[in-house]
Amino acid sequence: MVRPLAGRPTTAERMVHSILQQRILDGILRPGERIDLDAIAHELAVSRTPVRTALRQLESEGLVTIYPHRAVMVSELSADDLEQMYSVREHLETLAARLAIPNLTDADIANIHQIHAEMTQNLDDNNPALFAEKDRAFHLALYRAANNKFLSRLIDDLRKASLRFLTVYASVERLPTAIDEHQEIIRAAEARDAERAAMLIQQNLERTCSVAAAFLRSRATAQAN
Repeated sequence: MVRPLAGRPTTAERMVHSILQQRILDGILRPGERIDLDAIAHELAVSRTPVRTALRQLESEGLVTIYPHRAVMVSELSADDLEQMYSVREHLETLAARLAIPNLTDADIANIHQIHAEMTQNLDDNNPALFAEKDRAFHLALYRAANNKFLSRLIDDLRKASLRFLTVYASVERLPTAIDEHQEIIRAAEARDAERAAMLIQQNLERTCSVAAAFLRSRATAQAN
């Protein structure tokens, strides 16, 4: 079942965008795979126009590459792209933590605990894609108290883009360590220690990026040989 990332689509363009975006992020549409515009239009019972509009939006998000008069392909993944993305994320998310942590309410902390509990339960499913979605929810809940919609939007866009990297490398072994790291972040949040929370978030992002980038580089080497 396709799960729109945010809200319910209200137009054909948004509906097509939401569905294709989720398929790419879930790894259903893989890097380098061709997207057939006519097939998508037929499947979703829409004209070609909203599909074209949705694909242009996906291209602006870096999820597809449009070759004029030829084809639309799911964008390839590279370790360099991942590292650049995470470098930006580190700056934005540590800023968000410093702004948000002092403003957290007890209800905010309870919500973060609940999401963390769901992430822990997901370990038994060995489903990195689902875990990554919960991880996104965990951090967005933590940063919401920054009360900066522009910062939140930038972070969410980058986290959505990161999902496809995490789905591809699918390191189940990384998940238990990530759970422990999130528990430390929660402790810092409960203490309203913004600087410690920011440091822990930076370390969490650095470790995740390191594992994923190493996988992508080893895969690229194997494909080249």
